[in-house]
Amino acid sequence: MKKRNLLYQALGCAAVVFLFLVPLFRLVLMSLSQGGGYGFGNYAALFEDSRTIRAIGNTVVIALVSTLLSTALGVLFAFLNAYWNLKRKKLLELLVLAPFIIPSYVITISWTSVLTGNGELNRVLRLLHLGPVNLYSLGGIIFVLGICNIPLVYLTTVNTLRKIPRELEWAARAAGCGRWETLFRIDLAQAAPAILGGSVLAFLSCMDNFSVPAFLGIPASIPVLSTYIYEKAIGFGPDSFSLASALSVLLSVVAVSGSLAMTAFAGKARQTDSIRLDFSPRIFLNQNARRRVEWFGITFFLLLDLVPLLNMTAASFQKVYGQRFSLANLSFQSYRFLFTNSGVLNALCNSLFLSLTTCALCILIGTAAAYQKLRGKGTAVRLLEFCASLTYAIPGIVLALAMIFHWSMIPGVYGSIWILIAAYLTRYLILQIKGSTAAMLSIHPSLEEAAHVAGGGKIRMWKKILTPLLFRQTLSSSLLIFVSSLTEMTLSSILASAGTKTIGLTVFNFQQSGDYNIAYAFSVLIVILILFGYGLIQYVCRESGGKKERSPEHDAEGSHSSHKDALKKMEESIL
Repeated sequence: MKKRNLLYQALGCAAVVFLFLVPLFRLVLMSLSQGGGYGFGNYAALFEDSRTIRAIGNTVVIALVSTLLSTALGVLFAFLNAYWNLKRKKLLELLVLAPFIIPSYVITISWTSVLTGNGELNRVLRLLHLGPVNLYSLGGIIFVLGICNIPLVYLTTVNTLRKIPRELEWAARAAGCGRWETLFRIDLAQAAPAILGGSVLAFLSCMDNFSVPAFLGIPASIPVLSTYIYEKAIGFGPDSFSLASALSVLLSVVAVSGSLAMTAFAGKARQTDSIRLDFSPRIFLNQNARRRVEWFGITFFLLLDLVPLLNMTAASFQKVYGQRFSLANLSFQSYRFLFTNSGVLNALCNSLFLSLTTCALCILIGTAAAYQKLRGKGTAVRLLEFCASLTYAIPGIVLALAMIFHWSMIPGVYGSIWILIAAYLTRYLILQIKGSTAAMLSIHPSLEEAAHVAGGGKIRMWKKILTPLLFRQTLSSSLLIFVSSLTEMTLSSILASAGTKTIGLTVFNFQQSGDYNIAYAFSVLIVILILFGYGLIQYVCRESGGKKERSPEHDAEGSHSSHKDALKKMEESIL
């Protein structure tokens, strides 16, 4: 038995190394290859190129400034929701978190529909001598990335604020501190590790993001590291892949270093995990002031989230792009094209197949790994969790390049849909391992012991006990994997071939070729698919919970706890 376990552990470790580590090793090896040998010539050549210096400078400036924007807004609304006596907190929180599930390229496209050169908003700005605003610029990229990363800072801050003991505030007030002085010297200081952790996370997200700089930066010739790697990878020449690999290693070093810093900040923030969340307000405003603050926050995020989406939806019905809205300019031709074009339908089918397959594989492997991690012992599971965390930490464009070098050596994989499945699995598996681990912790081991005493084997135990208890939480935690893989663009931009194009890549191609109305219509369809998928998973989870009779008070309590659970899972998944 012991020899068999050792054999299984060895095979598991070998599989993990082959799937996760070997691609990264080949990427590093390619970055060092030059001529017939190895050396640091590729790195030297990159730093001699002025475009490389420009790309690094743009990346740093964009990441820093957009992180400051995300941090300021995320912390502000975390304080409002955690401490102030607002009545519409759930609506405000939903609006703050909306960019978390909507792909960044859809947010980008929606804002380009609002700020077109001859659009209504730019016309008004011209009349006021304040415009026009050009979104295809460094400032435009910073603005959109700042919006996209607000939820990351908010999620890492809001629950930490709720865990700060009131006794600390009372002590400060007793020592003579005013309300605002207490807020800054006590609450802000206690939440500092979480705020710094969220800021690091937003910074890493900016470094990793490919879609926003691709949509706004490539047309304006504004290079950043992610798009510069893409340009090198798809370019022709004997040194293209080697230079792209060297750039990827540089970007990965920054990303992994930031992830280690994020882990340190998260560790400090989680020292208060044992403290119960306090949802009661701490700052009380009078009725008029409360309404003004409430509607300021709601209106602000309606302008950031809903108005661009509604404008994009209206623009998708335009017959001629760029003209004024009128009945004569309305048409369904963009949607007719989407539902009749074979390339678009193929992209939809590919993305649905990839997202469902990735979800299924992640649930099976992630749940098995979580069970082995908590109930068993093994080097393979610890190695799997470490490697899955590593492939999630490095930027997607880097992982895509590593997949090319690895799977091109195996016949029949490169250029097929299977390389995308392998890339998605290695990218998103850690999310399911974390989600399944949290679900497994809620099941007491005595239930499994009772099943063994009753004579049931492991298969029966999983079928009758573990699967029904884990189903709801596991499926709920897979929502982020489903949405991410359904709308993914970075990996497919390099790995997809003519027959395996995905939704995100197709939208990108339409936008780059100037078919803006079709890109708008496709983006509207993506939002509908995301909302449908979210609603379907919520319905399945609710139905799986059983149809027990509940009192209205119990329903309200359950709804509130499920809302808190959803936020907790989202926070754990991004950390």
